[in-house]
Amino acid sequence: MKLSEQGAEFIARHEGFVSRAYRDPVGIWTIGTGFTNRSRVFSEYWRKLHGRKMRAGDRITRDQNAIILRKAADEEYGAAVNRYIKPKNQHQYDGATSVCFNCGPGAAKWKWAKLLAAGQVRAAAKRLKTTAVTARGKRLRGLVRRRREEAALIEFGTYGKHAAPQHSAPSQKEAGFDPEVRSYQKRLTALGLAPGPADGLYGNRTRAAVLAFQKRHDDLVDDGILGRATMAQIDRSIEKRKTPKKAMAGTAILAGAALTAGDSLPPDWMFWSVFAGGLVLSIAVVLLILRYRRDL
Repeated sequence: MKLSEQGAEFIARHEGFVSRAYRDPVGIWTIGTGFTNRSRVFSEYWRKLHGRKMRAGDRITRDQNAIILRKAADEEYGAAVNRYIKPKNQHQYDGATSVCFNCGPGAAKWKWAKLLAAGQVRAAAKRLKTTAVTARGKRLRGLVRRRREEAALIEFGTYGKHAAPQHSAPSQKEAGFDPEVRSYQKRLTALGLAPGPADGLYGNRTRAAVLAFQKRHDDLVDDGILGRATMAQIDRSIEKRKTPKKAMAGTAILAGAALTAGDSLPPDWMFWSVFAGGLVLSIAVVLLILRYRRDL
């Protein structure tokens, strides 16, 4: 069985499309419909075009993306679905392939997949709704929505119409409150920008803050659109901002330990050892701040 046209559109809607290479929240170079150098099919295709793996500054057209999407879906992710699940219907294949495209071919061996392979479609769909919906310990709305729609596709053949999140209009007050917009307004504020109140509305001030953030990062397109690439870079910037704070906390703990030890009048060698350790950590903190200050 191979991916249908509707199945390809379903995956593309959920993955979104970014024409320029960007780093995802964990730093992996990504392009198009979520392609990375880890994909065998994508890697082979890219090397034929450019003689090397995908890297910063690379671009992909929608036509190229469509070719790779169908090929990767069938040869990498769909192959695992056919091997381990053996779906009886096209919509089950499409839904299961979407899960594997997002989570990796190994997802075809998870509990939900075993239930589907056993013909327990309803139980498989129920299990899938709570599978792989977190990242770094946080429950993500986008993943929850995707699993819910993949489950509906597998159980009922419903392809749905939701697209990957992207906020681009200068004013979206007519569209109403969006919790994802509010979440990124808070993050932009934490990064020293001024998106206005965290009201969940993508207005002019929020767009200006997004544009200002994009101009700080050469890998982003300066278009004021809060799309997948920009959100990923904001997430990474927030994580980098936390790193020096963690190091400072470690230094404070050591300093406290040194003071406690000082109350018992330690030998000179112990005092100087603690002092030297604190000095080294302090230097490390300064270096981290200098390295990541452009994201602060």
